[in-house]
Amino acid sequence: MDTNQKQLVSSQKSNQAPQMPAPLAWPIKWMPGVIQYRLIEQALNYFFKQALNDEALAFLHNHIVHVHIKDAYIRFALQLNNQKLKVSAIHGTADLSLSTDVYTLLQLIGQQEDADGLFFSRRLDSQGDTELGLYVKNFLASLDPDESRLLAMGMTMSQHILQLIDGKNRMFS
Repeated sequence: MDTNQKQLVSSQKSNQAPQMPAPLAWPIKWMPGVIQYRLIEQALNYFFKQALNDEALAFLHNHIVHVHIKDAYIRFALQLNNQKLKVSAIHGTADLSLSTDVYTLLQLIGQQEDADGLFFSRRLDSQGDTELGLYVKNFLASLDPDESRLLAMGMTMSQHILQLIDGKNRMFS
């Protein structure tokens, strides 16, 4: 391998987020989809309750977003229906597809990384309706933990989980 190839491999590795250790992902991988969808739906509606009440997620009306969290083996479709987020199995095509890993998602939720940086580093991949993707990105960037105790709690939980993943990755390496 020449010097340029080594530099490329090195920059790609530094660009990657730590992956969720497989033993932590196994329970999710083997959980029936119906249970996964219900838990995700309840969590999203719980944490975004105020945004839903304020109609801050109205941009999702008549749109389908596919979400893939690669290292946790989670795939689902997200829609807004009667001011509630609905999560289901992926069927057909989506207006927007988002793909990432647990670590990157938690960094985004915990506002440890901004969405633009994650998109440009390709740790958060978006395909489809660019305008819808911008609405999603701007919504996530606008979340203020000071305005919602629930959101602040979610951000704190994400920071603790990030620490757990960092620790488990060192343990399983």
